Amino acid sequence: MVILDLINSCSNDKVAQAALSCIGGHFAERVRAVAGEKGLSVGKFVVLAVRDFASRSDEAAQEALRVKVVRDDQPLLRGLREVLEAALERDPFFLDGEAVAATPPYGFSAARENALRYH
Repeated sequence: MVILDLINSCSNDKVAQAALSCIGGHFAERVRAVAGEKGLSVGKFVVLAVRDFASRSDEAAQEALRVKVVRDDQPLLRGLREVLEAALERDPFFLDGEAVAATPPYGFSAARENALRYH
């Protein structure tokens, strides 16, 4: 349910922007900078990253994320940060249909230290 809540909540650009503001710090600045470089608002960048995760992750990937964040004090914000970290590493994966088709899906294991890294 936590992952579904994350996906549903952060599919709205205003909510997504507010959630990133709650995370704050250097990480939020990094996301803002990348969004600006891509010509996107921060909210739109976050929405696209979350939607990409929702459409490209399988049940195992979502469960691994859930396991990683469920005991956190703020599981939705922690989950968003994990999804965005992966998105930042992938570059503008969601802006080009051909790039999306060529990009491997989310692959991770609950046993790995960083469950949202790609192979």
